[in-house]
Amino acid sequence: MTDLALKEALKLGATDVSAICAQTIENQIRFSNNSITVTKNIKNLELFLYVAKDKKRMIGATSNPSVVGLKKFTSDLIKACELISPSPEYTPLPRGEFEYSSHRMYDKKIVEDEIKLIEFAKEAVDAGIDAGATRVSGSLMASEEELNILTSGNVTGEDKTTKILLNVRAFTEEETSGHGLSCAAKLTDFKPSEAGSTAGDYAKSSIDPHPWEEGIYDLVTMPTVTADIVQHTGSFSSAFIVDAGLSFLADKVGQKVGVDEFTLRDYGVIEGGFGGRIFDDEGLPTHENIIIEKGVLKGYLHNSTTARKFGKSPTGNAGIIEPHPWNLVVDPGKMSVDDLIKEVNRGILVTNNWYTRFQNIRTGEYSTIPRDAAFLIEYGKIKHPVAGLRISDSIPRQLTSILGISNERKWVEWWEVSIPTLAPAMLIKDVTITKALI
Repeated sequence: MTDLALKEALKLGATDVSAICAQTIENQIRFSNNSITVTKNIKNLELFLYVAKDKKRMIGATSNPSVVGLKKFTSDLIKACELISPSPEYTPLPRGEFEYSSHRMYDKKIVEDEIKLIEFAKEAVDAGIDAGATRVSGSLMASEEELNILTSGNVTGEDKTTKILLNVRAFTEEETSGHGLSCAAKLTDFKPSEAGSTAGDYAKSSIDPHPWEEGIYDLVTMPTVTADIVQHTGSFSSAFIVDAGLSFLADKVGQKVGVDEFTLRDYGVIEGGFGGRIFDDEGLPTHENIIIEKGVLKGYLHNSTTARKFGKSPTGNAGIIEPHPWNLVVDPGKMSVDDLIKEVNRGILVTNNWYTRFQNIRTGEYSTIPRDAAFLIEYGKIKHPVAGLRISDSIPRQLTSILGISNERKWVEWWEVSIPTLAPAMLIKDVTITKALI
């Protein structure tokens, strides 16, 4: 597909072409009230094509793999490109050849045995029940993606990745709930029993929530919550988002944006990660980028277009239009979660959050709802469960108000966190907690 699309686009006068073919196999399992309710197998083949002609730029995608369909798609894309105005930000695609990492985030076992996936789901349900829940629900998704890239810049590359994502919610007869997850690129790192047990334990521990008062609390965010804060920080480091005036990190390069202990990195491929690849959409090799080092913003993520505009080098994070992170990693701290709790005189521990919404993306002000287990902390100890909370704060304030980071970290990707993130627990000072009406 890539070879045909590239030849057709060049024949029709394109000066820049990037063709990426993605073939995916995805096995899905959903379970509800302790039973498997849905199993699905989805196969998809898609071509993503970028063309430039006379400094006019256009991007499109098709799922029609026939020769006739590909030729028509490419021709239509070129015709659409010819109708628009030249882009003042046009930048030629990088010219190869490039050397790519030999590291692979791939495990064939993840997609070759669908029966095993059902056993994993049952394993998670049983663990949740054993931990004290009466009902367990959730989803399990295992996928393989094979990618090929071919560009007019003499770039050619192949990559293959796998990932398995399990999300578990456990419930008690008292209608309390807990959440657990396990995310991995390889089966050896996948822990379905641990995810089910965590969800069940949180649900049981949340029975009989006590009254609480709105106010300012120190907040202990478990990794699932930390990952949400971190993914937004990583996304807002995209130079495209900064240039569009939509980032709280605008004009902050070289400035202190977090505490000394906070360092945030992005990796195209990393052991344990499951969201990246060895090349970006322009064919450049991906690699490690330090976004924030010891609290200082080191730079933005770039493709060739934003790099030219900012006077920087591409970082291997293209997106043809918008550069983006692949796998975000927060450096570990020195404290255990128990140590973080011991530091709190009056605080709340939250285990997950839903419905994060920004009131002002330039200042990073947002609110989010801890929907499952949460606990009041007094004088270094968990006192009792609480429910019906809303967190209202700004991410820039939180990054400069971190009092501690745990040495334990967990890979997170789920409904609220779309960018794979290796996140610790964190203790954040003086967070506004109000009552949520849901």
